[in-house]
Amino acid sequence: MDSVLGLFPLNTVLLPGAALRLHVFEDRYKSMMAQCIEQHVPFGVLLDRKGNEVGEDLDPVDVGTAAVIRQVTKLPAGRLFVVAQGTRRFRVDRVLGTTPFWRAQISFLEEIDGPSDSASRLRETAIERFKDYLGALLAVSGSELETIDLPSDAAASSYIIADALQVSVAVKQKFLEATSAAERLRAELKVLDEETHRLRSLRSEGSRARRRSRESPFSARFSLN
Repeated sequence: MDSVLGLFPLNTVLLPGAALRLHVFEDRYKSMMAQCIEQHVPFGVLLDRKGNEVGEDLDPVDVGTAAVIRQVTKLPAGRLFVVAQGTRRFRVDRVLGTTPFWRAQISFLEEIDGPSDSASRLRETAIERFKDYLGALLAVSGSELETIDLPSDAAASSYIIADALQVSVAVKQKFLEATSAAERLRAELKVLDEETHRLRSLRSEGSRARRRSRESPFSARFSLN
């Protein structure tokens, strides 16, 4: 289904289900937020290829996520603090204008699990690897992982994992653009393995460094005679 969205290019990737917190201070985006609130419509979040968030030199990607406003707090000087949530992925079909803010005709993307047995198996494996990753991530700071439950839906689980992974926005954009939950989970498994290995190596190096720091800097023994 085609629709028209106001666009908010950012140096971040919003995934369906994820929360987004925005400090809105540019007049154009304050205008866009006012329109969204008045008309009860979402806005679109797109990663900017150049990493820009302000000014006119923007170059957003074509696939993003629609966001609904959950909470608005008015700040001094007309600024806004907005809490939004990602809902559905979309693709930009045609940019309609860039003033006062970007607007585009978009098509919402269908959520496809892929082969049901494959998606289910990948989800189960990804959840176990995700727990390993979170455990390794928390262990770096001396914390431990508590119980974690993910949805039974493969797509929803894949987005939670993508949002939680501490990786570059380029990697997260690839997760967002995956054509199915199975494809996304498969890509996440590879990244989970790599990041878990990296975090465990980091912790191991830190442990060795702490042991060395407790050792005496002198290897010779001195006699008092």
